[in-house]
Amino acid sequence: MLKLINLEIKKFKLYHYLKGVAFANLGFIGLLSLIYFLEKNDGNVPFESYDMAFTIIGTMVRATFIIFASVLLVRLIIDEYKTKSIEVMFTYPINRKKIMIAKLSIVMFFTFFTVLLSSLFIGGLFYVADSIVQFVPEELTTEALNDHLISMFLGSLATAGLSLIPLFFGLRKKSVPVTIVSSILLVALTNSTSNDFTLFSIIAIPLSLAAVGVLIAFLSIRNIEKVDVN
Repeated sequence: MLKLINLEIKKFKLYHYLKGVAFANLGFIGLLSLIYFLEKNDGNVPFESYDMAFTIIGTMVRATFIIFASVLLVRLIIDEYKTKSIEVMFTYPINRKKIMIAKLSIVMFFTFFTVLLSSLFIGGLFYVADSIVQFVPEELTTEALNDHLISMFLGSLATAGLSLIPLFFGLRKKSVPVTIVSSILLVALTNSTSNDFTLFSIIAIPLSLAAVGVLIAFLSIRNIEKVDVN
């Protein structure tokens, strides 16, 4: 399985996507800076608490990489179905399910690690900036920090599962736009914020949706040995 994953990464030159991850993180920094300066100019407290700050960071990161994951789904699966190049892979003496599992594993692992590492990186920069400028009224306690770290990990795990949901819609129509649009709708559903509250505030909800994503992925490939590419 690891060999298959490595072959897929090399085939699609997926390491190039790390540049996109770096640019996304620069965008997160820029957006947080913009929020700070705009709120400061209006005489408001930019970030009332660390809960508020980490909610904003989590929302930005998850939203970006769910859409990013849909692009990977398009590249690894949908495009191959559209061009029928996947027929070539299916002629190899390898179980079709293993091929598809390798592709889906890439999407899940990529999403999990980019969300987790980006959240830690941006959150760490935010903490360092606050320790210098002190724009958050409250202090970050050890207990609160541990809670946020656990939340980041579980949120990353949930996002990895959620990232597979657009596969269901994209694979049915073999459509790139449908895959991307469904990921945007998923972002709107799971990351909309109201008074610092999102669906990710109740971790059982995104974890349940993540389980749905994994189930959808399983249902999408369970009969792949018997289904024609057409």
